Amino acid sequence: MLHINCDVGEGADNEEILMPYISACNIACGGHAGNSETMHEVVTLAKKYQVAIGAHPSYPDRENFGRISVNMASAEFIKTIQNQIESLEKIVALHAAKITHIKPHGALYNDVAKSSAKAQLFLKAITKYKEKYKLYVPYNSVIEKLALQQKFKVIYEAFADRNYTDDLTLVSRTKEHAVLTKIGEIIPHVSRLKNEQKVQTVSGEKISLKSDTFCVHSDTPNAIEIIQQLHSYFNAENAQVKPKFPTYKVYGETAILLTWEAKMTSEVLNSVLECKEKILNFNIKVVLDVIQSNNSLLIIYDYKKVDFKTFKHLLERLFLLSSDKMRTQKQLCWEVPVCYDKSFGIDLEEIAQKNKLSITEIIKLHTAPKYKVFSIGFLPGFLYLGGLDQRLHIDRKSTPRLDVKKGAVGIGGMQTGIYPKSSPGGWQIIGNSPLNFFDVFSEKPCFANPGDFIKFVSVTLAEYHKISEAVSDGNYTLKSTEVC
Repeated sequence: MLHINCDVGEGADNEEILMPYISACNIACGGHAGNSETMHEVVTLAKKYQVAIGAHPSYPDRENFGRISVNMASAEFIKTIQNQIESLEKIVALHAAKITHIKPHGALYNDVAKSSAKAQLFLKAITKYKEKYKLYVPYNSVIEKLALQQKFKVIYEAFADRNYTDDLTLVSRTKEHAVLTKIGEIIPHVSRLKNEQKVQTVSGEKISLKSDTFCVHSDTPNAIEIIQQLHSYFNAENAQVKPKFPTYKVYGETAILLTWEAKMTSEVLNSVLECKEKILNFNIKVVLDVIQSNNSLLIIYDYKKVDFKTFKHLLERLFLLSSDKMRTQKQLCWEVPVCYDKSFGIDLEEIAQKNKLSITEIIKLHTAPKYKVFSIGFLPGFLYLGGLDQRLHIDRKSTPRLDVKKGAVGIGGMQTGIYPKSSPGGWQIIGNSPLNFFDVFSEKPCFANPGDFIKFVSVTLAEYHKISEAVSDGNYTLKSTEVC
């Protein structure tokens, strides 16, 4: 996978969109741009998207964005570099995160690449960080050689959006063709660097250039599109080792439907729930709502703030993120009492006849499994449950009933479920539960979540009425156990 880094916190205000596509960020820490507020914002995003954090110190020259060399007394230079790094360290500590690397900015980056005196002075300024942080350097540069001599840990950086001269320095921004903005130029440029470890300079020469990470400047025109295209292109190169992204379908201007394989299996459900959890936990500002089914997610987003193409790429990047640090929701198994008396189980005899089972066998088979909650709908609080014994599979009614009672437990095909309120319905009814499955006035209207389990417990008619009274009085405690 391509390692992309990006200079951020510099006023481009596109970090929320860029972060899902990059591996590392270099945060402006007050020299050429940035302040405590922007550092807080970017560190928050970096932690959210599991992006490595780097300090991006520069000459103290906000007027020229750090892109002009500044002559300074050595002591003053060392102090300003250390102050910038320390200011970011303090903010990173507040977020319980950590800095991984240092990368000089702009004119300072160019100066230390060519000048032994400037490189020595910069290394002196950051010597105390040598054991903690790696240093981004250009290959075959002055600072690379000196840093290696002084036992710094270096990362070789190449620029995806910049042209090179024959001495491996960047073409000056004052000259034409200094910045690459067309994806048709950038893809072959990066491919050559990545696969051949060579760069084609503006003169046409191909020269060796080692690179571990590729920089795209956040203020480069089309930076977002460039990073998205690089990400997509190099993911496609290694598609055989990447998780499969679900298929997607556009739903008007405001929604995208993600669809996994049409199977009612734990594997599919876990993929759906993992993706949903990432979307919700990462608190993507443009997401307005996420609606889940057995094998799909309908994501409604603010199309005025982000276009479909960008939003799709963001979801793809999010899907690829590691789930190791996700705050996985606990799965519970809920004990649900059901009365299978014939006064409730109005289709028991029909099922017994068609499936060649006794009513006692039907009840035994229905109460044996722990059913997984795959989704909640079509009525608010209607639990679609998977794991029904194949011997109980039966088609829905050819003509739905106009009134199925609240709490009715039914079978529809390979699923079982519970009607949370009286409504029309076509499932085969085998019993009734006295519990409330949806309370609009409750902080949590439905007690169960997708991924939870339901265990049906058979109760007598007398026990049913006793539980029903306790539920009405607010004295019934629903039993649950945590599933490991």
